[in-house]
Amino acid sequence: MENSSGLTLETRLQAILEETRLQHKMHSLLLADKNGWPVSHAGKIAHAGMAAIAPELIRVGEHAVRLGEYNSITCVALVLEDSHLMVIKDIEINGEPFVLVMDTPSVPKGMRKLLHSLRDRIALVMDMDREQA
Repeated sequence: MENSSGLTLETRLQAILEETRLQHKMHSLLLADKNGWPVSHAGKIAHAGMAAIAPELIRVGEHAVRLGEYNSITCVALVLEDSHLMVIKDIEINGEPFVLVMDTPSVPKGMRKLLHSLRDRIALVMDMDREQA
């Protein structure tokens, strides 16, 4: 679907992710739905494979929280080769669950602010797309 500006939802989402990726010096950024289907991504990422396992990693993290008797999970972080850190976070956008995967050299400063801003910007373009449809 295209809106009046001629940009598709996919193009707008990718632009938001790419801007965020560059601003926070990430290797890649991926948005997947709750079932692990890639919605959009920026940077070089094996998005099909990572998107598929990201929701499961969130579930494993939530189970670990319950076993450890913690109240909640902040995110799942995996240390990968070549100084890559994979940060996986579940987020809710317009009442729907999504998973955000960041491949980054370190956890970005102001992570909470980054996540809120990203969530709000994605929600806005999804709302605009629904209104146009």
